[in-house]
Order: sequence, then structure tokens, then C-alpha cells
Amino acid sequence: MKKILSLVAAAMAFGATAASADPLMKYNYFDVAYQWNDTKGIQGILPTNGVDTKLSISPFENFAFEGGYNYANGDFSKSIRDLVDTSSINYNTWSYGILGYYHWCPGLDFLARVGGNHFNSNADIEGDHVTDSADRVYAGVGSRYLLTDTLEVDGNVLYQNVNGALWTYSGTALYTILENVALKADAGIDNESSVTLGAGVRLAM
Repeated sequence: MKKILSLVAAAMAFGATAASADPLMKYNYFDVAYQWNDTKGIQGILPTNGVDTKLSISPFENFAFEGGYNYANGDFSKSIRDLVDTSSINYNTWSYGILGYYHWCPGLDFLARVGGNHFNSNADIEGDHVTDSADRVYAGVGSRYLLTDTLEVDGNVLYQNVNGALWTYSGTALYTILENVALKADAGIDNESSVTLGAGVRLAM
């Protein structure tokens, strides 16, 4: 009987260890991804390429701090370059906020987030270094769903006070490859028809 109880305890301990090592459905993580964005030629900018990073830290259940940095680089369209002597343009965005999450049932969480970001762009135009910056706020809701033991799918709706109102609809897929590592794929579109695609990794902590 003691041997059976010992085996059960060992199995439960192994199960708890395996679960804690799973990178899915966690709120302590760091993401890094390549990102491509197509603004459909708005303001004469061609599609941009860059890197997107995100950090989430959950000090206690149902609450997390969120932050991130996004860098993107793009070229002006030929019509713009024919008018002025200009280089490519760089975008930098720092974001910060808080997240509330609720475990509705095993494998399904609902989310709500609020925060802000600081946006900066710069380019060399006609020999002058031109910069622009802005501070914005955002709010959104979302969900996380564990589709299989190794695959998670997320959906989010986000509002930002950009040009009146900017609504972004996005989805993320996470696929486990190691104990604390998952491959990540993102796709999003906003109400101005700008499309964003991303691919990278998530490291759970």
C-alpha cells in the first residue's frame, strides 16, 4: 500500500512539474518576433519590417503588468522620393499597461487590458533629421484558448486614440516546442485596413 501511495505521489509531482513547465496559458513570459506591416501606402510609406518584443509579469493571480518595444523600418514610395530627397523612416514604440485575466474554465481565459504607448518616428528629409512623437492610450479585451495540449490560440480587440479611433483585431497561435518555449505567429488588421504579420518565439518564466 505504501508503495502504491508513493507511486501516486510521484506521478502527481511529475504532473505538476510538467504543467508548470508548459509555456502555454501562462502570464509570465517574454516574446520576441519579426514583424511585417503594410499600411496600404498611407502617408506614402511602403511596407515596414522590424522586431516586436513583449514582456508580461504576473505578481499574483488574475493580474499582470505588460510592456513592450517595437521597432520598424520602411521606405517612402517612389512618388514621395520623386518630390523630396529622403531616406527610409524609422518607427519606435514603447508600450506599458496592466492586464486582468479570468479563468472561465480549464483551458479558457478572458482578458481585459488598459495602458499607453509612446510613439516616435524619424527620417532624414532634404538633409534635415525630422522627428515626430506622440503619446497614446489603449484599452482592449481578448481571450486565450488551449486548443490542444501543445497549441494555444488567442484573439484580441484593441482600441487606441490614434486619428480619432483606431480599432485593431488580432490573433495569435502558440505551439510548444520545448518545456518553456513556444513558437509564435501573429496576424492583425485595423479599421484603416493596415495588415500586420509576425513570427517569433515565447519564453515562459
